[in-house]
Amino acid sequence: MWLRRAAERALPVVFAALSLAEPLSGQATDTVLTLSDARTLLEQNSPQYRSALASADASGQGVWSAWGAIMPSASLSASFSRSEFTTKTFVDPTGVVQELEDAITDTSKSVSQGLFFNWRIFSGGSNIFNISAANAEARAADLAAVATLVQLQSTMETQFFEALKQQELARLAQVLLEARRRDLELTQARFRIAAVDQAAVLQAEIEMGRQELEVLRAEQAAEAARRELSVTIGLEEEITYELRDTAVIFDPTVFMADQLIQAARESNPELARRDADIDARNRNRWSARGTWLPTIDISFSLSRSENAGAEGDLFRFNPRNTGQSLSFTFSWPLFAGFDRKVQNARASSQLQQARHDKYASLLNIEKEVRNQYDALVTGYQSVRLQERNVDLARESVRLTTERYRIGAASYIELQQATSQATQTEQGLINARYEFMKTLARLQAAVGRPIAIPQ
Repeated sequence: MWLRRAAERALPVVFAALSLAEPLSGQATDTVLTLSDARTLLEQNSPQYRSALASADASGQGVWSAWGAIMPSASLSASFSRSEFTTKTFVDPTGVVQELEDAITDTSKSVSQGLFFNWRIFSGGSNIFNISAANAEARAADLAAVATLVQLQSTMETQFFEALKQQELARLAQVLLEARRRDLELTQARFRIAAVDQAAVLQAEIEMGRQELEVLRAEQAAEAARRELSVTIGLEEEITYELRDTAVIFDPTVFMADQLIQAARESNPELARRDADIDARNRNRWSARGTWLPTIDISFSLSRSENAGAEGDLFRFNPRNTGQSLSFTFSWPLFAGFDRKVQNARASSQLQQARHDKYASLLNIEKEVRNQYDALVTGYQSVRLQERNVDLARESVRLTTERYRIGAASYIELQQATSQATQTEQGLINARYEFMKTLARLQAAVGRPIAIPQ
């Protein structure tokens, strides 16, 4: 439950209803996969995340162990014994071994039962601090699972947009193939009226063949990217699905880098895990200091026993001899070598190490936020420039195609304009999805999704 609340605080993401869960799991049919669906599937199926949850559950058991250390121990014992002996020799007063004419045989039986209580009521405060340390360690393990989920989501979203990019490039390759086919038909028509020579037709056929090869390569790259995404999500079956475009391009300057860094300090689960680790190490240090103090124990026991002869009942459950004891033990080891000194020094060292690790993580996260923010700003500018270049390249292709149709331009000029337009179209696709991949990395550094302005 604590992990669930921590996840809700650290990742305030509302996942959409998993409407495609059944088609993805049970059918090999075409399906649309959205980013929200991918997030839900990742949380449900990712083996790395499930492993992190299992580790957090195991760490939570340490709290029970710490509480058990301050509780009294109780034990119940019962013993039923029978012994039989035969004596044939003895040692006389002079030290000489003699042998009996008639061997002596005897049998004895005994029954004992006991109930014992032991309680260490004071141990220098170590047990109390151990409970606090165990709680802090369990909290750190829960936050580690949340941090794992954040990183997995960032990886998945990066792969999701990479797969989308490859999917769009494959579609663009198909569109360009249709354009090359139209160019070939136009060139053949112009050849029939002797407007161009045979070389132009051959060149158009070569360009269409090249584009067919590009289509095959683009489709293979798109399929490989989808497989990579499926592995991260945790899908076991080989399924066919199409990704839905969820790229939203916005001006990132509406945010300030310092605001994002402050949000990372408050929301990043890795920093919260470091804080919990510091708390646990501090509690362990106080627990180690408690070893210098005395301990007080209480012991109480109830016992019953009885010895019986050869004819007595072995399994007697109500022995007639009874006893009870109560003891208080005060122990203060004044000198026990240097073990306690080493233990305290180690605990203090681990606390300092945890503090330095927290500071190093903070510096790395701040650096990552600033780097990804700068990359996002540059990516936004790149998208806008590519959009302008695409508009210009499309107009250039349109004009050159008209000029080629009336014979005012050569096929080489048409191919140059087409190649330039292809590069700009591909550049725009790359820029759009690199922007979204950078946004995913920025959100991972912050530790939570960033509200995208409408």
